[in-house]
Amino acid sequence: MWNSERGCEAPKRGTISKKGRAARLGTAFRALIALSAARELQYRANFFASFLGAAFWLLMAVFTVSIFYEHTEVVGGWSFWEAAVLLGVFNALVGVVEGVLRPGIGSLPDEIRHGSLDLLLLRPIDAQLYLTFQEVDLWRIADVITGFALSAYALHHLGRTPSVGEVALFLVTFLAAVAILYGVWLTLMSLSFWFVAVENLSTVFDAVFEAARYPASAYPSALRLVFLFVLPIVWTTTIPASALVGRLSMSVAAGCLFIAAATLIISRAVWRLALRRYTSAGG
Repeated sequence: MWNSERGCEAPKRGTISKKGRAARLGTAFRALIALSAARELQYRANFFASFLGAAFWLLMAVFTVSIFYEHTEVVGGWSFWEAAVLLGVFNALVGVVEGVLRPGIGSLPDEIRHGSLDLLLLRPIDAQLYLTFQEVDLWRIADVITGFALSAYALHHLGRTPSVGEVALFLVTFLAAVAILYGVWLTLMSLSFWFVAVENLSTVFDAVFEAARYPASAYPSALRLVFLFVLPIVWTTTIPASALVGRLSMSVAAGCLFIAAATLIISRAVWRLALRRYTSAGG
């Protein structure tokens, strides 16, 4: 029996400076992305297929949202084109989930079940970083591009050009949204150390995240509280979109950054706790 948290990397930590560890992590990150790029570039036609698929599903999503506006001008205080801005942000985040989180962290249950996690933990690299970026579907960048294109088109229809400050605020809150999704996903997948299968949890995540394609104010108060503090999906789409349409206050933006930091800290703690109880496939 061996403790995976004190694997072969542990003895070196005391002799490597923080700057040195950061440099190693940066090198490892670039190498993992390069490997993913080399793998995906073998099938370049996939980009066009992904782009067409992303455009089709985005048009269907716009059509679905438009149905809610057939008999009203606003839903939750948001006009149709404001909701389209939000839908574009949602689509971009879907690209992040499907391109990075699902093929990376999403493979953790299979790694544990098949015993291949043991080999991963023996590598001289942070296991969480390696697991996150060991496989990236680069072609899902099509979802990000089409999502941002829809947001830009919707802003044009609104006759609104965000200021430099609003664009900066959008970028910061968008990255915070990515961090929140990553933290939630890592926490859910880490539960596979305790449970045999967590595929149903990923299905629940998908179902709940679908609610983020609509403004948070469109939901009843009880659901808004759940989406704010229990399953913090409100912070992932409504907040960045609010920055683009001029609805976001600095206090709410600060709250988004706080939620992102807290989610990352909690997910890292759950990950480390899970590794401490893991005793390898051989017991």
